[in-house]
Amino acid sequence: MRFTSSSLSLVLLAACASASSGGRAPLPAPPEAPTLFAPGIVSSAAPEFAITFTPDLRTLYFNRATADRSSLTIMESRWTGTAWSAPRVASFSGIHRDVDPFVSSDGRRVYFSSSRPGGVGAAGNLDTWFVERTSAGWGDPRNAGRPFNTDSNDVFVSETRDGTTIVGSNRAGAARIFASRRRADSWEEPQALSAGAPGDGNALISPSGRFLVHVRTTPSGGADLWVACRTADGWSASTPLQGGVNSTFADFAPALSPDERLLFFTSERPGVAPAVPAGTRPPGDIYAIGTAAAGIDCA
Repeated sequence: MRFTSSSLSLVLLAACASASSGGRAPLPAPPEAPTLFAPGIVSSAAPEFAITFTPDLRTLYFNRATADRSSLTIMESRWTGTAWSAPRVASFSGIHRDVDPFVSSDGRRVYFSSSRPGGVGAAGNLDTWFVERTSAGWGDPRNAGRPFNTDSNDVFVSETRDGTTIVGSNRAGAARIFASRRRADSWEEPQALSAGAPGDGNALISPSGRFLVHVRTTPSGGADLWVACRTADGWSASTPLQGGVNSTFADFAPALSPDERLLFFTSERPGVAPAVPAGTRPPGDIYAIGTAAAGIDCA
């Protein structure tokens, strides 16, 4: 499905408000259609994906890559009171291939996936790492260790408020979505979720744990976003998101505002950059839409 971008630019989600006196970025009324997020600041002509916000909405993190994706860096931007600041490399990134940042609900940790030395798996594999907030900023990156990490790729972490941690892994062969419980600095043995299907990935669990948004490969080899709802018996069957979220281009890397009213995602549809020649991978930008408009109804 193709879509027409709204004129709302979300340059900080500033459309609805005068700047708050406390420095907290104000959230707008949830857009009814996919809307470019912070064009020219966060969304640029370079590839961007995987956005995440601190609970106070004063800081965001996202990935920016080179056109060939050989360099993958986590960037940081801060709310100035009127707009998002020019992104800078996060203190814990910039040397290695680091992807998919996720800020915990309490704001004390940033999880991310990295192939940096010191991981559990073979050289080049992606492990889950995290940094913790200190009085001086973010501490040194720490590997989540076994059993959360394995000899396989373990990527795209998200977490509920009560410590249920979700990760994508091919530890069992095909890529699957796994869940674990965090206990301080260690995790229980991750178990495959009944949500989703083999091959699904980029799974984001909502802070409340009520729903899970994930990527499913399309028959043509692309990527679409689907949602599963938590039920008394486990998880519902996944259904594709609505409201123009999915397109004929790759749509992936879901994220949520802390209040679960806004869905953010990455799409390689034409956005800041125009359409590219056939056979060339588009750069990708970050979009926002209301969760209700996207068809997420998991009360």
